[in-house]
Amino acid sequence: MTKTQKIIYYILLVLVSVLFLFSAFSKLTGNPMAEAGFTQAHLPMWFMYFIGIAEVCGVVGLWLSKFQTWAAYGLLIILAGAIVVTAIFQSVAFAAFPIVTAVVLGIILKLKNSSLSTN
Repeated sequence: MTKTQKIIYYILLVLVSVLFLFSAFSKLTGNPMAEAGFTQAHLPMWFMYFIGIAEVCGVVGLWLSKFQTWAAYGLLIILAGAIVVTAIFQSVAFAAFPIVTAVVLGIILKLKNSSLSTN
């Protein structure tokens, strides 16, 4: 990985980590907007807390080289659910945010895998 790629990799990793931590925080603290979203999608409240815990675990895994790929795939599954639920219960336009997040997570994986193949 070149120096530029490494810088991009860590910037994207920090951005995605912060995004998921904020998302998890709103779920784990029972933010009324998070609750409203899960209620609107007819999902149980325990699932909101489960997703919040999974997001925190995913962020931790992203920073542990040994678990990074699995953590990224887990977060991509969460994002896939968010895309579908958002498109169905809100609007397709609002689903753009989790789509962009998934693309950024894919770029992180691609950069990490390219560094593994060159080492």
